[in-house]
Amino acid sequence: MARRKRIRSQAGFTLIELLVVVIIIGILAAIALPNFIGAQDKAREASVKANMRTAQISAESFATDNGGSYPDAVDVPYKSYFPGGGSDGQTAAANGPVNPFTGTNEFPTFGTMTGTPLQLRTSGSETGNAGGVKYLSATPPTTYGVIGFGKNGQMLGGTAPGTKLVLSNQ
Repeated sequence: MARRKRIRSQAGFTLIELLVVVIIIGILAAIALPNFIGAQDKAREASVKANMRTAQISAESFATDNGGSYPDAVDVPYKSYFPGGGSDGQTAAANGPVNPFTGTNEFPTFGTMTGTPLQLRTSGSETGNAGGVKYLSATPPTTYGVIGFGKNGQMLGGTAPGTKLVLSNQ
């Protein structure tokens, strides 16, 4: 009988030991999961900022080739300055930058800028698709603004409190 108890106790873990391990793993997962989700959101916003920068570089390249005039629409001449385009105003890139929230290729949407980029930074309230980028043209097209949207469709915030991130030539 004593020999049987000894064999049984060496055969594996008790139910209590297994429950303690499962509870500890659950607590660790509960701590780590929110941090992981927050890191994913920050990475997606960083990708939107990179897409904004791509739109800005495309607008600047367009202006360099067109006597200082920035695009007044998101059309073939502007799209040709995106990666994969001909940079000639005629051969548009096949795909726009990848939206990190939807995983689809999207060129920026178009809008007209009311006011200056500085006014947009301090009082902008544009909304758009999560992860989207919008190119704003002024009239005449001597200035522009590029804005991006976070997961809730609101403009990305700037570095100073209460400001918005706007890439422009001013």
